[in-house]
Amino acid sequence: MDVSYYGYLAQTIPPREIARALLVRARRALLRGKPFFFDWPAKKRAPAQMDPVPAVLRPPAAVDGNAILREAEAALRGQLLLFGQWKSCGTPIEYHRDPFVPGLEYDDSVAGERVDLFQRGADAKVMWEVGRLPQLWRFAQAFQLTGDSSWAHAWAETLRHFRDTNPAGLGVQWACPMEVSLRAMTVALTHGLVRDAVDAPFLTDFLEEHCAWVAGHLEETGAIRTNHYAADLVGLIVVGALFPELRRWFDVFAPRLWEEIPRQCRADGTHFESSTGYHRLCAELFLVAALAARAGGRPAPDRVERAVRGLFRSLAATLKPSGEMPQIGDLDSCRALPLAPRLALDASFAVDANAPEWAWMPSAQRFIAEPRRDSATLPDAGVAILRSGDAWMCLTAGPNGQGGTGGHAHNDKGSVELSFGSFDVLVDRGTYVYAREPRERNERRGTAAHNTVQVDGLEQNRIVPGRLFALPDTARARITAMDPRDGFELAAGEHRGYERSGVVHRRVAALRGDCAAFADELRGRGEHLFQSRWHVPHEDVVQRPATPEEQERLAELRGSGLTFGYDLERCVEVAGQALFAFGATLPWDLSLLSSDVSPGYAEKKAARCIRIEAKGGAPARLFTAVLFLRKR
Repeated sequence: MDVSYYGYLAQTIPPREIARALLVRARRALLRGKPFFFDWPAKKRAPAQMDPVPAVLRPPAAVDGNAILREAEAALRGQLLLFGQWKSCGTPIEYHRDPFVPGLEYDDSVAGERVDLFQRGADAKVMWEVGRLPQLWRFAQAFQLTGDSSWAHAWAETLRHFRDTNPAGLGVQWACPMEVSLRAMTVALTHGLVRDAVDAPFLTDFLEEHCAWVAGHLEETGAIRTNHYAADLVGLIVVGALFPELRRWFDVFAPRLWEEIPRQCRADGTHFESSTGYHRLCAELFLVAALAARAGGRPAPDRVERAVRGLFRSLAATLKPSGEMPQIGDLDSCRALPLAPRLALDASFAVDANAPEWAWMPSAQRFIAEPRRDSATLPDAGVAILRSGDAWMCLTAGPNGQGGTGGHAHNDKGSVELSFGSFDVLVDRGTYVYAREPRERNERRGTAAHNTVQVDGLEQNRIVPGRLFALPDTARARITAMDPRDGFELAAGEHRGYERSGVVHRRVAALRGDCAAFADELRGRGEHLFQSRWHVPHEDVVQRPATPEEQERLAELRGSGLTFGYDLERCVEVAGQALFAFGATLPWDLSLLSSDVSPGYAEKKAARCIRIEAKGGAPARLFTAVLFLRKR
């Protein structure tokens, strides 16, 4: 037992939340997964005649369906697009065999609660992606695009096959309530597109058993209720809102979700997981819940719809010129509304009223946000976004997720991402995978995987052995300033993650349309090793001296007070598009290291890491400049 970790939780989590968690755990143990009788909505006989609830999805007036049809046709052959990669999943689909690891299978006779999710080499995340039945989206869309009823029948056959091969409560597809809930949500939403063409007499029972299982296994047993608990409730609400005969699930659990959504959304509109990937996922989940409730004639409270708009507004504030979002915290490439094929980081639909998603879901357009053209700060998340012409930068210096317990947060305090138009200069190294490779999981959420300064090889926040989603927040990071100055957009952030070594790190980040500059102040005492890392998503990286014209540009930065001078002989050119220059108050060494970045879950791309090492006494300062060489 890690005593210090539990001591941290005891000091961080409100006593009321701890008491709630203990009560729920005791109740769960007593009733073995069955809710109390007053939580369990009694099944009522459905009226003989019921008017169907208006569907949330609508056939689009016009949309390019080529990519959708390709995915639908591939799914018929057992090929699914998983995390941006085509994988053979069997014909028919095998829901217990990992398509990323040949030969690895889960025992389908084991109760979901007892499935080993951390067995060596396994990644249940992959199996759950298959179990969400992503092909239902494409089959339903293909039917609407072509009018061919065989696509609607493929939709129904997918459900029948899943139910026959995955009995309720058994196997990996019943090991996580969130995944069971999202599967039910997908079925309920896509059914609206095929319901006039299929007769699926088992559908109500299929959804009923999913709702009952989720209700009996709600993920509220942790000290902090997370996106999992909210997702559990979303599935129940969507099913209950769209199927009158199952309305009792909505009646019982909607009040819980309407309470939970504002609780998980901060005042600045960001989600409390401190992860842009999960921010997008929850924005889509909460949007679906609000739209389904309105379609069912029981709209969510105003405070809930305001929170959903806030999620889209704050997401819009972070987007790069390319429409991609920065990677802050974990990215597992999950989508609640995969209505259009997109790359893992593409969130441009959040600000594009003409995006194909909204052609299928026009009632959602009132929730999307306006594109941001100016710099912005998200104070609760500790994120500053700088914009200047085609240049974009993100500086993160905020709290860890889930109330400071960690969750999907990383040791990224003081880290930055930088782009010039569509050219990415600096990126986060990314998540890659979770349980399959625990060592790499910890490395990628560690300090060295981010564009920040590391002191004496320490982690900004302690990584707890054996806990892949725990990251106690002791760094106390925050954005300290943000204002334009001398033609630059400027932001500053600091954290105290190295205070135990006697050092406080403060970073000033400046952006102009043709360049960026960083000044790192290491305030403190004693002798230390300072390592500054810059992860560039390119392999064409070479060391060279600055040209005379580049020297003149760098001299301008010295005049603005962002540096006392750069070493003009030891610069680094990146892909012919950017030039890095460095300086420091201590002697320093430059290394170009082979590395990789993960632009999506289970994806890797070769990259380089530029590392600056300086040894000596604190206080010390490090300086970095990036010149944009030409527009792409």
